[in-house]
Amino acid sequence: MQSKKAFTLIEMIIVIVISSVLAIGMFKAFEALYIRSAKAKAITDLSLQSQIVLDEISRLLYNRIPNSVIGYDGSHEQSCIPITDILSDDNSTVLEWLSLDDEQLLADKYSGFVDMNASSKPDLKALEVDSDLNITNRNLIFAGSFDAGNENISTCKGAYGWHGNDSNLSHGIDSVDTDKITISDTSSDKAPEYIYEKYYLTNGAYAVARGADIDKDASCITDLKQKVDDNTLFLFYDYYPYNDETYCADKSGTQEGKVSILSYDVAFFGAVYENDIISLSLDINKSIRGSTSVHITKKKAVF
Repeated sequence: MQSKKAFTLIEMIIVIVISSVLAIGMFKAFEALYIRSAKAKAITDLSLQSQIVLDEISRLLYNRIPNSVIGYDGSHEQSCIPITDILSDDNSTVLEWLSLDDEQLLADKYSGFVDMNASSKPDLKALEVDSDLNITNRNLIFAGSFDAGNENISTCKGAYGWHGNDSNLSHGIDSVDTDKITISDTSSDKAPEYIYEKYYLTNGAYAVARGADIDKDASCITDLKQKVDDNTLFLFYDYYPYNDETYCADKSGTQEGKVSILSYDVAFFGAVYENDIISLSLDINKSIRGSTSVHITKKKAVF
C-alpha cells in the first residue's frame, strides 16, 4: 500500500478557508478587546480630567467677590446676566467673576475691616493695614453695598464695570498708609454713598469659556501655539472690568489679560445658582476609533 504524500487541491482550499475564518474571528476578538480597553482608559482619563477642571474652577470661584458673578453671552455685545438670574436654557455661556485679593489677605497685609467711627470719605481708618499693601489695579468694594440688598444697582449694569457698564460699587484706591486707606473718585458719581465696616479688595476678574463662544483668532489665543477648537475650555485672568477691560478673547470691548487652556473635548460648560449655591456642569466627549464616543458628565457645587 502506498502512503499519501501530498494534500489535494480541495484539502488545501478547505485549510485556507478555515484559517481565514479563524483569522477573522481572532481579529474581531482583538478589535473588541482594544475598543473595550480604549473605552475604559478614556472613561478613567476623562473622569479624572473633568474632576481636575471642576476643582480648579471651584477653587477660584470660592475666592470670589460676593455678588460679582455673571453669565455673559459672548456672541452678543454687552449681554450680561447676574448668576442669580441664569437659567439652564440661557445663552450666557461665559462665566465671569471678580477675585478676592486673598494672597495679601492671608499675608496679613489687610484685615478687611474699618473703624467706622474714625472714618470719613475719602480716608478710611482701616484696621491692620500695612503701608506696603499692593494697590496696583486693586479696587475696594464695601460688603454692605450688596449685603444690605441694594436693588438700585444691578450686578451687571452699574456695579462692577462688566462689559462697558459703570462701576459704582467698585472704588479705586489713591494711597495706603499704616491703618489708612484713601479712596479715589470721592468727588465723582463713583463716590461710595455709605461707608461700611467690612470691605473686600479685588485684584481683577476671571472668565471661563469654550472656544465656541470666544474670538479664537485673538492674539492671546494664537500666541498659545496650541491647536484649539470649539470644544477647548479656556481660563482668562488678569483683566480689570472696573478699568473698562474685558477678557482678551472677547468679541468686543477692550481686550486685556492672559489666558490658559483648562481642557479639551468639552462639549458643554455651564453654571446656575441654586439655593445659594453655584452649581457647575461639565460635559466631555472623546471619540474612540471603531466605536461610539465616550461621554462624561460631572457637576460640582461651590458654596
